[in-house]
Amino acid sequence: MVGNYFVNNRNMKKSVTIDSAKSYVESLVGRDVNVKVNRGRNRIKRYQGVVSEAHDNVFVVRLKSDLFDRISCTYTDMVCGDIAIAEKAVTAPSEH
Repeated sequence: MVGNYFVNNRNMKKSVTIDSAKSYVESLVGRDVNVKVNRGRNRIKRYQGVVSEAHDNVFVVRLKSDLFDRISCTYTDMVCGDIAIAEKAVTAPSEH
């Protein structure tokens, strides 16, 4: 975990494995998440959605407000650092 995102940082001593990425995503099924996708050449897309499915090799994020209704990502993308995923922070309503 770097900041709020689960990513593979090459400067970290402990590397992210496919199994740890898979278990992290499985813990997020049904929860609101923020997804950051690095498409190369400084093109970074950010999405908000819900992890709807987690399979053996891929997981699906149902998007909230975007042109597409869902995206599918592989756990290998997370290990390579192309995908970063974080649970959306829940803010408690302020009492006045």
